[in-house]
Amino acid sequence: MKKLTLLSLALALSLVSCGSPQNQPAPESKVQEQVQEESQEQKDSVEESQERNSDEIIRDIVTYHGSYGAEADNKVKELIDELDKQDSTKATLWKNIMDYWDYANSELQVNTDKLPDDLPDDDSLCIVVLGFELNDDGSMQDELIGRLNVAMKCAEQYPNSYIVCTGGGTAKDNKDVTEADLMGEWLVENGLDEKRLIIENKSLTTAQNALFSYDILLNQYPQVNSVALVSSSYHIAWGSLLFESAFMKTASEHSTPEIHIISNCSYKTENDKYSDVLRFETGGMLQLIGEDDLAMEYYSNAYTKPEL
Repeated sequence: MKKLTLLSLALALSLVSCGSPQNQPAPESKVQEQVQEESQEQKDSVEESQERNSDEIIRDIVTYHGSYGAEADNKVKELIDELDKQDSTKATLWKNIMDYWDYANSELQVNTDKLPDDLPDDDSLCIVVLGFELNDDGSMQDELIGRLNVAMKCAEQYPNSYIVCTGGGTAKDNKDVTEADLMGEWLVENGLDEKRLIIENKSLTTAQNALFSYDILLNQYPQVNSVALVSSSYHIAWGSLLFESAFMKTASEHSTPEIHIISNCSYKTENDKYSDVLRFETGGMLQLIGEDDLAMEYYSNAYTKPEL
């Protein structure tokens, strides 16, 4: 019995001194593997913490294009590819929005005085008239009246369409009036059937015009699926961009019916105040994604361009 025990002990010591069987890693190898695994996990954790979220990527998509225009096309494509790795649905949405942004500023046909003759001739069409800042006393400026004259012609051209007047309180010395209410009163006084009139009187920017108008149409006028914008000539591309982007973004994120901008009609004017339209478009786009502080930097021309 003693001999067997001693023999067993000798065999155990022999195995330790000679190492583990060939198909098993040595204790030192196990430690090295564990260290390597822990190092890789730490590396992956650092990379994950450094990964930007989709909101940050979308903000960069807007600001790069808004700051550099076509010069930033390659950068914008890289950002959309980055977004695609996180959320393919958002990437598709923002590719479509950016394509429309290019289209609005390069190919969009701006009509004057009348709409095309081939739009839907029923209540699926809505003509949206964009407001304009009121005089300090609360009266309408000539430019806004010019837009209303055009809107009235369009309403007569498409007698089955709805008419949205959009714009909030912008009179410095008269807080009791809004752009939309005054616009609606003018249209009714000049022959519009009040049953066709829709008032959106809370918005203060073009981005809000778009968001609030979509909400009203979606919830109260579900038959509407197409919009024709009426505004000043310099504002058509800008307005079309923000309305189409707001409509696409909201429909995609909330799985709601799509409404599209299908045409426009402009009041012909020149306005040097808004000569740098791309900057104002960028401010509006930033508002659509909830970047209000950065939007104000673009509106006020106090922004810093991202490094290209």
